[in-house]
Amino acid sequence: MTIRAVDCHMHIFGDQRDYPFAEPRSYTVPPAGIDAYWKAVAETDIDRVVVVQPSAYGTDNRCTLDALDAVGDAARGVAVIDADRVSDTDLATLHARRVRGVRVNLRSVRAAAAPVDAVLPKLDRLLSGSAWHIQVFCDASVLADLAAIQPTLSVPLVLDHFGAIDPLNPDRHLADMRRLLDGGAWVKLSGSYRISTGPDGAGVADLARAIHAMAPDRMVWASDWPHTPKHSGATASVDTMLSYQPLDTAGLYHAVADWFPEAETRRQILQDNPARLYGWDD
Repeated sequence: MTIRAVDCHMHIFGDQRDYPFAEPRSYTVPPAGIDAYWKAVAETDIDRVVVVQPSAYGTDNRCTLDALDAVGDAARGVAVIDADRVSDTDLATLHARRVRGVRVNLRSVRAAAAPVDAVLPKLDRLLSGSAWHIQVFCDASVLADLAAIQPTLSVPLVLDHFGAIDPLNPDRHLADMRRLLDGGAWVKLSGSYRISTGPDGAGVADLARAIHAMAPDRMVWASDWPHTPKHSGATASVDTMLSYQPLDTAGLYHAVADWFPEAETRRQILQDNPARLYGWDD
């Protein structure tokens, strides 16, 4: 089966002299550019990408935007913005450069203290009437809060990394996930190595299938390349350069075939669903 697969969550990191990291931040990493990414996924069907603004850059989206320009129409972006300072002109500029969503990181050092009801309504008002979405990175314990506020939002929510649900104890949060999915949310099958030992970790395949059964038309896949190091979310020493996790990115992609043996199911997850979410017409 030949498809135009979409990697719905990857990051680009540039040279710090050109793209300085934010202060404070929870990690410092070396450059990881678009050429290195395509090399990492060479043995896959990935044809299009979604470049997601990493927390280490804060609201300075220049590195992400430059990556979108370099890739062209095969790329879409998810930015991080300051809801109190961004203007309609700023949003229009981001849209013209292929940004289609805003990320809210409730786990990093920069945003961990912000409750969802203080962040999401502001963003929703800014994005109302657009084709954008709000992407949320949070602990599974926050899913209930998201489900409570979701009915007041006009744009969709997209949940990072399986919603951070523990595959060994999924029942604790699957009911909250179901409420979110029933309300129109999307889920990224990404970062399996962040919730377990990887795509073959105990319970991961079952969790992927359980989420798929809830919302097969609102599930997408992502690599989370270049696999930033594990960190607690606390402020890091800016002088300590951390290494990326040495993972087989192509292997993360091919694991989808083990989770979902049916070719049409994989086409939906890898191509059709993300094309709708991020605005590709073909």
